[in-house]
Amino acid sequence: DDLPPPSLPRMPLLLLHAVLALQGGGTSSRGAARAAAACIAAPPEAAGAAPTAASAARLRAGRYSAYEQLRGPYDRAALQRFFALRPLEFGGRLVEFTRAAIAIRDSWRRESDDTQARGVRLREQLAVLGPVAVKLGQTLSQRPDILDEEICEELKPLQTTNKPFDDAEAMRLLSEELEWRGPIAPGVCAPECAEPDGAPLFASISASPIASASLGQVYKATLHDGSEVAVKVQRPSAMRQVATDFAVLTTVLYGIQSTGWGNGDLVEITDIVAAGVFEEMDYRNEAVNAQRFERSLDFLGYVSVPAAVPSLPPTPRVLVTEWVAGRHLSDLSREEGTRMTNMAVDAVTASLVLTGFVHADPHEGNIMLGDDGRLYFLDFGLMSEVRAEIMEAFAYGIQCVLNKDWRGLVTAFVQTGFVGTPIEYREDTTGEFGSGSPEAMAAELEERMESVPGGTSRFGALSTVLFDMGNQWRMYTPPYIILLIRTFLTLEGIAGQVDPNFNIYEVSLPWAVRRALSPSTSAGEEALRGALLASDNTLRWDRVNELIEQQQLAAPAGEQQAVEAEGAAEGASAAAAAEGPVGGAPTAP
Repeated sequence: DDLPPPSLPRMPLLLLHAVLALQGGGTSSRGAARAAAACIAAPPEAAGAAPTAASAARLRAGRYSAYEQLRGPYDRAALQRFFALRPLEFGGRLVEFTRAAIAIRDSWRRESDDTQARGVRLREQLAVLGPVAVKLGQTLSQRPDILDEEICEELKPLQTTNKPFDDAEAMRLLSEELEWRGPIAPGVCAPECAEPDGAPLFASISASPIASASLGQVYKATLHDGSEVAVKVQRPSAMRQVATDFAVLTTVLYGIQSTGWGNGDLVEITDIVAAGVFEEMDYRNEAVNAQRFERSLDFLGYVSVPAAVPSLPPTPRVLVTEWVAGRHLSDLSREEGTRMTNMAVDAVTASLVLTGFVHADPHEGNIMLGDDGRLYFLDFGLMSEVRAEIMEAFAYGIQCVLNKDWRGLVTAFVQTGFVGTPIEYREDTTGEFGSGSPEAMAAELEERMESVPGGTSRFGALSTVLFDMGNQWRMYTPPYIILLIRTFLTLEGIAGQVDPNFNIYEVSLPWAVRRALSPSTSAGEEALRGALLASDNTLRWDRVNELIEQQQLAAPAGEQQAVEAEGAAEGASAAAAAEGPVGGAPTAP
C-alpha cells in the first residue's frame, strides 16, 4: 500500500513545466523539499527495537493523516495548493506511472512473453499503481474486444482480489471510525485497544478479508443477534493515492491540452471522474446511493442492494451492511449467467434512460445473483446522474441503431454533445476543420456500421466507429458522458461472456420506447410529434404500428425477469425446506 520513496530523474520538458506550474511559486524549493520530506518520511523506530503491530499502525496512520484534509468534495485548486508544497511527492508519483508504462510496453514488445504473461504483467503494474489504475483495469477486464481474452481473464482478479492491507491496521480503523473502545470480536483487539476486557463489537469476525478491492477490503462478521454482515474498511493509503494520482493526471493533461491536442476539455473530463472517485471515498455517500438506487428500480421487482446495518451507522471509512447470500457470474451455470446478465442489462438501461440514476461501476465483482433469485448490485460509491435531455437522446439513439436510421443517429449525437453545431469535417486529417453536413456524416456512419462486426448489436462497435471517424469529423467527449460510456461498455463485456450474439440494443429497446413515448423536455416532445405526425398533422399509422410492435416484442422482458426471480426464490425456499439448513459459501460484497 505504501508508495515507494520518490525520486526525481530527468522528465520530459512538458511534464517538468507541468510540475513547475503546479508549484505556482511562493514557496522556496528548499522549503518545499523540507515539506515534502516531512510528508513522505516515516519516523524511525527506536534504535535496536523491533516494530510492534501497534507502533507500525501508528506510523502508517501518521504518514497518511496529512491527506485527510483533502477528504470531501473534489477541489482541484485545493489539490494543487496541497501538492505545491510537496513537489517530490508529486514527481515521485509521476515517475511511478512512467516506470509502469515502460514495463508494460516492454512486456508487449518481448516476443518471449505470451499473451498470458502480458496480462499478468499488466495486472501487476496496475495493482501496484493503486485505486485509479485498478479501476481502469477493472473496465478493461470486461473488454475482450479491446484486449485479448486471456489478458482480460488475468485482469479480472482486480475486481475482488487486490493485495489486502494489514489486518491490524483494519481493526484499528474499525475501532477508530466506530468509536469502539473494546475488542472488535472475542480474541480480536485493535492495536492499543483502550478496554481489552470490554464487550466485543461483533460476536465474530473473519481473521482475514474475504474480498479486497481498489479502495478497501471486506470482512465477514456476525452480530450478537446472530445475523451475518459485511464489514468494509477503507485502505489507510487510499486518500493519499487517489489525491496524488489526480493531481498528476490533471496537471499532465493540462500540459497536453495546452498544446492543442484532442477535442473537448481533457481537464474537465478528468475533474468529472475525480469528483466521482472522491465521493466514493466517503462510505456514507455509498449507503445513501444504495438506498436511492434500489428505490428508483423498485418497479422492476427483482433489484436489491445490501442494506446498511442501522445499529452501526456508516462513517467515511467504514460501512457495515447485511450479508448477501449469492454468487457472482463466474460461479453460475450458463443458464443462470444468462438470466442474471439479462436482468442486469435491463436494470442498468432502465436507470440510464428512465430513472436517471445509474450505477457507474457494474463489473462482475459488483453484480450477484442472490440465492433468493433476485439481482443484487454492490458498491455504490461511483454513480452517475443523467439529465432528462440526455436520457431522451440516448433512448432515441438506441432506436435509431436498431432501425438503421443513421440520419437520426447523427441528431442523437448532436443532442448528447458528441457532435457540435455546426458539424465540422476535414478531408485531410492534418488540415483545418471546415463545414460538414449531417447527410454526409450519416452516409459514412451507415457504411462503417454495416461493415464493422457487431455494428448494430454491440455498443463497443459503435465506439470503435466513432473513434475512427474522429480523425476527420470533429467530435467531443462531454465530461458527463464518460461514466455512462464506461457503464455501457462494462455491462456489454459481461453480457458477451454468456452470449456472444448478445444484442445490447434489443434488450435496451423497451426502455428506450417507453422514454420516447413519455418525453419530459420540449425537444423530446418535438421528436415524438415528428415521429408520429406527418407534415400535414395527420397520424403516421405506419410509425405507430412500428412502435407498438417494438413494445410488444420487448415489453415482456422485464415482466419475465421478475417472474423468473420469483420462481427462483420459491425454488430456493423449497430446496432449503427439503434439505434442511445448509451453509452457503461466503460471497464477497
